[in-house]
Amino acid sequence: EKMNIFLKKNKKQKAVVLDIPLFLENKLNLNTDILVFIDSKRSEIMKRLKKRTGFSLKIYNFLKKNQITVDKKKQIADFVIKNNFNSRTIKIDRPQPKHERTS
Repeated sequence: EKMNIFLKKNKKQKAVVLDIPLFLENKLNLNTDILVFIDSKRSEIMKRLKKRTGFSLKIYNFLKKNQITVDKKKQIADFVIKNNFNSRTIKIDRPQPKHERTS
């Protein structure tokens, strides 16, 4: 519901970026969406998550169990950004297009 309100409010924008956990798993994506997957080392992700207030390993494991695999997400994505948590080096890969996009 919040996402729909946000999208309606920003419908005149050229692009809208959403960072939504379980976006693909909940089938929220549309054919016209451009999907970007941020690829990071698990150890770095865990370091950052543990610093968050209210972090729970139990919840993390539950969410991880219900997620599509990283390899599958990379296949689905239009772009893959390799993030090593170093602002000096970011690499963007563009996999082969899965399907043509229409506006």
